Amino acid sequence: MGKTNGNKPNQKLVPMWKSSFQNASKVYQANKKDLEIAFDEEWLQKVLEALQRTDESSAVARWIERFADVCKELGKYQEKLDEEVSNRWEQANNLGLENESEKEQLSEERAKLEAERGSLDQQGAELETRELELAKQKNELLDKERLLKTREFNAESGFALQNEQALKQMEAKQKELTEQQEASLEELQDQKRDLMEEIRKAEQKLASAKVSYSEAELDRVSQLDEQEAKLREEKASLSKKRTRLDMEWGDLNFEKEALKETLANEMEKEREAHKTDLAKITSQRNKAWETVQALREQLFESQELTNIIGEQTPGEFIESNESLKNENRELKRKLEDSDTAELESENEHLRQRNADLERDINDLRPKLDQASRELSLNRVAATEQESIAREKRVLESHKNTLSVHIDDLESRIDQLTNAHKANTAFPAMSQMDSEKAFQATIELEHVPKLEDFAKQLRHRIARAETSVELYYPLEDIRVLIAGLAMSKLHVFQGISGTGKTSLAKAFAKAMGGFCTDIAVQAGWRDRDDLLGHFNAFERKFYEKDCLQALYRAQTPRWSDTCNVVLLDEMNLSRPEQYFSEFLSALEKNDPRERLISLSETALPGAPKMLIEGRQIIVPDNVWFIGTANHDETTNELADKTYDRSHVMTLPKQDHRFDPKDYVPKQFSFRSLQRAFDKACEENKSSVQGLLDELAGSSFTEHLESDFGLGWGNRFEKQALRFMPVMLETGATISDALDHLLATRIMRQGKVTGRFDVAQDDVTSLLEKLEGFWNHANLEGLPEKSIDLLEKDIKRKESGF
Repeated sequence: MGKTNGNKPNQKLVPMWKSSFQNASKVYQANKKDLEIAFDEEWLQKVLEALQRTDESSAVARWIERFADVCKELGKYQEKLDEEVSNRWEQANNLGLENESEKEQLSEERAKLEAERGSLDQQGAELETRELELAKQKNELLDKERLLKTREFNAESGFALQNEQALKQMEAKQKELTEQQEASLEELQDQKRDLMEEIRKAEQKLASAKVSYSEAELDRVSQLDEQEAKLREEKASLSKKRTRLDMEWGDLNFEKEALKETLANEMEKEREAHKTDLAKITSQRNKAWETVQALREQLFESQELTNIIGEQTPGEFIESNESLKNENRELKRKLEDSDTAELESENEHLRQRNADLERDINDLRPKLDQASRELSLNRVAATEQESIAREKRVLESHKNTLSVHIDDLESRIDQLTNAHKANTAFPAMSQMDSEKAFQATIELEHVPKLEDFAKQLRHRIARAETSVELYYPLEDIRVLIAGLAMSKLHVFQGISGTGKTSLAKAFAKAMGGFCTDIAVQAGWRDRDDLLGHFNAFERKFYEKDCLQALYRAQTPRWSDTCNVVLLDEMNLSRPEQYFSEFLSALEKNDPRERLISLSETALPGAPKMLIEGRQIIVPDNVWFIGTANHDETTNELADKTYDRSHVMTLPKQDHRFDPKDYVPKQFSFRSLQRAFDKACEENKSSVQGLLDELAGSSFTEHLESDFGLGWGNRFEKQALRFMPVMLETGATISDALDHLLATRIMRQGKVTGRFDVAQDDVTSLLEKLEGFWNHANLEGLPEKSIDLLEKDIKRKESGF
């Protein structure tokens, strides 16, 4: 450097060094420190002059230039940092202000929410109070409605009783007067006949003796004529009075109908007013709940924001945020100073290499698997070929031995077949045709009046079993007897231990018939499981107990008794499968057409009571009674089975009484049928009238519109058999109709237990059912149907 500058100090280095120190001082001052290096231009020039005398002056000059560049860059970097810090600080201040503003808003919203929560609590309390008031008002309305109905009923019944009593008094008086008049008229007519006889005799006498009548006799004849005219006048007067009474009776009926119409209109107006009030209150309640829901959503959003911030204040949150930003900047600076780029490049190269290796492995793996499979197949094929060769040699060695025995076995099979072929395909039933125990007839008792028979049967069933006494209420016995008239298939259901099986067996014993107990199995699929099957090899039909029971009921000994085939646990399998042919046969009106085919063609040696040697008739004196439990091991009965059967739900036997000892009897089935037919004929008109009224009621309309149910021909046919017999046993027509509705309409899956029907529809149906009961003047209430509907309403209220 001294050579190029003519041994003069480089004047450019002094200001460069000065500016470098100034830039370094700025960096220190930015960090609140002072640069502890004294700067003197004269001293610096002396240093430079000293350096000029050495050979290293150029290197020192380059070092000073480099140092000046570094200090300049540091100054620029410091200015950028200052600018960034200033911007960040301003942003932090803005964020702090925003946080403060948001905190104030949150505080205000929290205060508002607290106020609204208090208001909502108050509104909730008011709503609860209002609901209590509404419930109270509803109870009052129900009490008023019940009172109005009671008054209406009392008014109607009172007027009817008064009018009936007045009419009866008038009719009695008229009858008495008529009887008196008729007696007087008969007496006068007798007197008149006597007088006419005397007159005739006198005329004869006069004709012979030409003697004139006496004045006394003529007076007597004229008096009789006058009395007869008076009687005619009194009779005409009575006829006019009767006509007037008939007109007054018609006026009373007209006033009665007008009063009923007025009461109905007033009650309808009051109902409409209550419905309007209830709709307004419901609308207010719904609006209040919508407001509560909106406030809850706002509160939830505030809670989420609070959860994000935590327990930190806004200042702490800003400070934490700034600290994280500083750490981030420091980490970035360290990252820039490190050899990260080279490491990342090497890492990327390794990743690429790893990916290439994985692709090679994936390409080679299927080939390896294919080779392994081919190797395994080749090994298996070789092993199989060796095994086949060994088996072939063994089979060839046994072939000759087996061929020798085949001819011997064929001859033995022919001998066994001929030995096992029976003379008849139905040995058990054919034996019944020849045994005296089944061919002898006995004297049977006639069934007494059904009301007395029901009471008597209750005691006979109680003592039917020798080991235990069975207590069933009289109501259940009446339902059982009426069910016998209605259907040949009965379903006894209820919890275990209620005596379902015992009732079926005890009934058969009490009636003097037989009961065939059949335990249904879970694997039954067709009628062969119930009746048996034909073995073509042995030419023999394996007759199961049910088939033998059907044939036994047709023998002379049992043809006029009441017999039972008991299907115990009938829903362990599906009756619609193994009992389907019986369901179809029992639907036929003519008992002679209820046939079950046992084979396609006539079988050899068939019993004499089989139709065409292959069909058995289902006797009319046999009832099929099935017991059904409802748990996880059983199947639900289909509508096809329920609709064709008579269903009884047996409660626990807790109706104890002192059973009477009756002499055992065997009752005639035909006499029982005659008693059923007589009851149906005598009560047909009253039952038909009630069914017609039911078909035209609002209850029926509601069933059709909201539940999709109606009254079919089968229901009417069963009702015309069930209800008259119930009446004849001493039950009321109300109890009979209630049982039919509960078992046929209200049962699970039809009206109750459905998820496609709203709670309001079930409640409305319950109200219409009670309304029909009142309108039809039926005794009591339909307790069985009401109980099922109320349970379904409670189920829907609980959400299940």
